[in-house]
Amino acid sequence: MDVVFAFIAMKKHLGKLYSDNPEIKKAVSETLDRKGTLLTRPMELLLADPHMLSGWLSLNRKNFKFENGKLVWLRNPLVVLEETYEFLNMTWRKEAPAAEVIWTHDRDLLQNALAFYAELREKFGLGKDEFIKLSDILGKDKPQGGFDAETWAEIQSAHLGFEVGNELFGLLFMIAEKTDFYAFKVEEDLEVTIPDYLNDPDLQAAMKKILVPPPSTKADEIVTPGGGMYYSQEAPGMPMFVKEGEHFEKGQPLFILEVMKMFNKVPAPFSGTVDKILIEGGDGVIVQKGQPIFKVTPDEKFVEVDPKQVENERRAATTEYLTAII
Repeated sequence: MDVVFAFIAMKKHLGKLYSDNPEIKKAVSETLDRKGTLLTRPMELLLADPHMLSGWLSLNRKNFKFENGKLVWLRNPLVVLEETYEFLNMTWRKEAPAAEVIWTHDRDLLQNALAFYAELREKFGLGKDEFIKLSDILGKDKPQGGFDAETWAEIQSAHLGFEVGNELFGLLFMIAEKTDFYAFKVEEDLEVTIPDYLNDPDLQAAMKKILVPPPSTKADEIVTPGGGMYYSQEAPGMPMFVKEGEHFEKGQPLFILEVMKMFNKVPAPFSGTVDKILIEGGDGVIVQKGQPIFKVTPDEKFVEVDPKQVENERRAATTEYLTAII
């Protein structure tokens, strides 16, 4: 997902939506510019960490629903946004670096919005989570709560300004929807229900590669990190660390390099299979730095990826998700 692309696409969409009223169109555009980092910073942090995103989605599973293919917020997204900054430990702290906390202009904007809605809830006798009821009231043309027409128009304008663009945050819920994330359930007896299809070994292996990517390499050889004396086993009579045709894992000892009576185990820099042992003469052979020891086939070969292709794929997926929120 491309969050910045999504924000720009949403801004263009809203510009078309209000194209018949230049004054409102300009106000919406300026408001979105002010809200850009408030919305996109926490989204990008959550998207960068699948485990953190999973925790966030679990906490927010009752804050939305889908109706006719569209996402509907059940709580004020600004309240969810405030809780998200707390979840990310990014609440304002004077002594903390700016990179670790909500920025001051975003904090002020968020707090002003929350204070605005708190005052309205008190006026209408509503609880913090009765966002839908409050939105229904604010959507009425006839002034409510004893406000005069001019004040009511100002309240509605402020409501539009504080809420416009917040639907962007709903993109994160689309990930849960597209991946069946909420098929995971904690039952009343606290047992965890895991969908059967996730027990498929091939799918688990594929997920592991995404969540914990194995190191890739262009190399088809294992070379010595320095000069010294080569040994294929830990001691005479013991098995070789690795033989031709055997598979090895990243970090597994492959051979010993002796330098000034110091016996150093050399670990595999990546996972792969030994095709051929290139050292002739067996143990005790002197090798030079960078000398090939094994001919190998790595598990994960480095694949050159066109950045433009990746960008296009991300934007295509983001555009698909956007259809459910705007």
